[in-house]
Amino acid sequence: MSLLCVLAICNLLLDASFAVASPSVTGDGTSDTEMRDIRLLLNKYGSQIESLQRENARLEEKTMTLEKKIMTLEEKVTTLEDQTPAFEDKTPMFEEQREPKSDLVNNTKPGPDILGIPDGLAISDGKSQSRKRNPDEAVKKVNPRVDSTTDSIIAFHAILSHTVTDPAAEHIVTFDHIITNIGAHYSSKTGVFTCVEVGVYQFSWMIEVASVQWITTQLVRNGAVIGSAISGDDTYWTTGAASAITMLAPGDEVWVRLATGHSVGADITPTYTMFNGFLIH
Repeated sequence: MSLLCVLAICNLLLDASFAVASPSVTGDGTSDTEMRDIRLLLNKYGSQIESLQRENARLEEKTMTLEKKIMTLEEKVTTLEDQTPAFEDKTPMFEEQREPKSDLVNNTKPGPDILGIPDGLAISDGKSQSRKRNPDEAVKKVNPRVDSTTDSIIAFHAILSHTVTDPAAEHIVTFDHIITNIGAHYSSKTGVFTCVEVGVYQFSWMIEVASVQWITTQLVRNGAVIGSAISGDDTYWTTGAASAITMLAPGDEVWVRLATGHSVGADITPTYTMFNGFLIH
């Protein structure tokens, strides 16, 4: 704007000089012509200056817009940088969750039993009746990376293979036909599961009785009842089942026994009478 003011002042001075000066200094009109040329140049440069000032204002506006965008991008970059440590902390966890799946695929073969235990394999008192492999070794191959976890797999499943005729109160049911006994902590001779590792365990049992009979059973831990079930009292052979979750320490024992109440002459029938349990954590 200062340049425009200067040009305006020059124009005023030139106008004044035309008004008070003689029409020609030399008599040939040279001075008047030069003054007109100067005025034309001043007007021309004034227009160019105005155009440049408008362009400069437009560029300044664009610059401000770009600066705002840069500030926004910098804020986003800062936010992403702040989030990066959290993602880095979670990365090992995701890798651990993904790796066991690949290990499971690499260390198992297709078949009905993912543990590699052949169909129909029976384990009695911790000894496999199959000469191919020990089930504990097969379990370890599922996840060889974490031995502490595979060694902690404890589970059993046993079925009653004979009829128990008119059992007395507190009679311990001995589920003598073992289907699974990983860890060999259940005894088919006594019907008792003995804990060797502290943890949370789940136990389930099912008792079948003949028609028109009924019987009550209990799940017992070290002599204390932790669960009860009733079976029968129907016109058909029926089963009664129940389950319980309990905390065990090494040396604790769990078994299924008869309660004090049952119908006279009630019998426990085989095949559908079973007992199982496993370590949860």
